[in-house]
Amino acid sequence: MNYKTFDLSTWNRREIFEHFANMRQPHYDLTSVIDVTPLVEYKREHGLSFYLSLIYLATKSLNTIENFRLRMKGQEVVIYDRIETNFTHKRPEEDIFYFHTAPLEGTLQEYVAATSKAIAAQTTLFGGLGDIPNVAYFSCVPTIEITAVTNPGMENPCDAIPRINWGKYIYRDGRYTLGISLTVNHRFIDGYHIALFLHTLQEEICQLQKR
Repeated sequence: MNYKTFDLSTWNRREIFEHFANMRQPHYDLTSVIDVTPLVEYKREHGLSFYLSLIYLATKSLNTIENFRLRMKGQEVVIYDRIETNFTHKRPEEDIFYFHTAPLEGTLQEYVAATSKAIAAQTTLFGGLGDIPNVAYFSCVPTIEITAVTNPGMENPCDAIPRINWGKYIYRDGRYTLGISLTVNHRFIDGYHIALFLHTLQEEICQLQKR
């Protein structure tokens, strides 16, 4: 994992960072709705996991936005050259879940194939690349529609790892929609950046219609 120290002195939102740095709880949640119709159709056509496909596209989108790659390392702010995928998963025959960290590599289909194979072979609670900071945490409850989510383990005000959750996609008026929720640290990420991520993700999904 490659990173470098981030220069706060020239950052246009340095005062915002310092404002929220004084807060014991700088995290907040935001939920919105995206159109996943092209992804549903694409995954059916190619026999792919919707969950892993969306993780791939979401992480690809996050990597295009500098703020989502910022982390605290000691007292310094650092920026990683890229973030990988970290997600929970559950086997159909079991009622417990596992954690897995996978590199964001290859095409969408290559990523889903490699990651599906890796999680099928996982026998421990934590698998893959292990506990690394340059990730986003993904989780899903695919059996219910989600309109809001909170996440555990947010006691550390320096924790800058985004948490992204969703539930069941819903068919309404001829389209499939999905509620997607983000938990982020306001030291680094404003509503503007979440909106930018969601717009970028929506574009990535729409591009599937052209493949």
